[in-house]
Amino acid sequence: MLRRSHKKSRGGCLECYASQGPQISLTKSNEAPPQQPSDSLISDYRNHGPAPDVNDMDTSPPSADSPASLSKSTSSSHPDPILDEPVNFNHMELLAHLSLDSDMFNLGFTPSNVSPVNLVLKSSLESPCLMHLILAFSARHLAFLHPERSSFYLHQAVTLQTRAISMFNASWTGVTQSNCVWVLFFSSVLGHHMLTDTLARRDPGGIDVFMTHYIQFAAMHKGIYTVASTAWPALMDSELAPILALSEGYHKRSPRGSHCQQLKTLVDGAIWLGEEEKEACRLAINYLQIGFDSILSDHGLGNRYHIIFIWALLLPQEFTTMLAAKQPEALELVANW
Repeated sequence: MLRRSHKKSRGGCLECYASQGPQISLTKSNEAPPQQPSDSLISDYRNHGPAPDVNDMDTSPPSADSPASLSKSTSSSHPDPILDEPVNFNHMELLAHLSLDSDMFNLGFTPSNVSPVNLVLKSSLESPCLMHLILAFSARHLAFLHPERSSFYLHQAVTLQTRAISMFNASWTGVTQSNCVWVLFFSSVLGHHMLTDTLARRDPGGIDVFMTHYIQFAAMHKGIYTVASTAWPALMDSELAPILALSEGYHKRSPRGSHCQQLKTLVDGAIWLGEEEKEACRLAINYLQIGFDSILSDHGLGNRYHIIFIWALLLPQEFTTMLAAKQPEALELVANW
């Protein structure tokens, strides 16, 4: 979504890539990596957040999630005066930035008559936790754009994101037809933010530390697929239908180029891999090739860099397991990503 732009702590967030498209770009290498919300908050989100059972889909309106009630439910557990301060001019700056920057909420494949920013802002009025989250995302982007004030904006990003996740966990009851749009936005923005932070980190420890954070991002990111698949009929009956239809068509394309041929040869020749592991790698390779095809396309339809964000979402569990075990073939695919 952003064009440019987890140690246990109340610091950093969740992130993305980008130069255009639904990813935030890499931050400068000398930018101090943000700390993230505590691991327990993110764990609660993964465990109790967008992971509904299809049989629990409810067509009745959920109980009201008023800002007052959510604030009351979280204020006692978060007495930090910074978290509890009223909306101020700094928040207005964040709101103005995400409203005026055309790439802040590039959803990938958006019809020309659809404004992603308007959709997200409209949904945020229905959900205080989404409003906090998009303000956090705006602060994360400003930290990249203004390195001289990065510490200030990163602190804003962490504070607002921590509050957003706390509010979400406190009020979560499951996906319904009435909340599926903002829940999908929440998962997507959180995923972009987490990927951005992951790619921006410059921690000691090299590939081991990076893979730890990347796997955490990939696990959380699966929530987007869960929400979309569970609430698909309701989502296709919403204003997101044109965007979702185009996005679905993107990853169902047939790969055309040969940029990943060496990767296929590597996997096919790995006699120590089981057949399920090989199939998982082949699927990941196909999505990589679709990404290369899109980047090099002359048509310029939608966001050419869409695969950078959705690749982790599309990966089969077997491949994620290989990443966790740091198997060379899986690491080679991530390097090409």
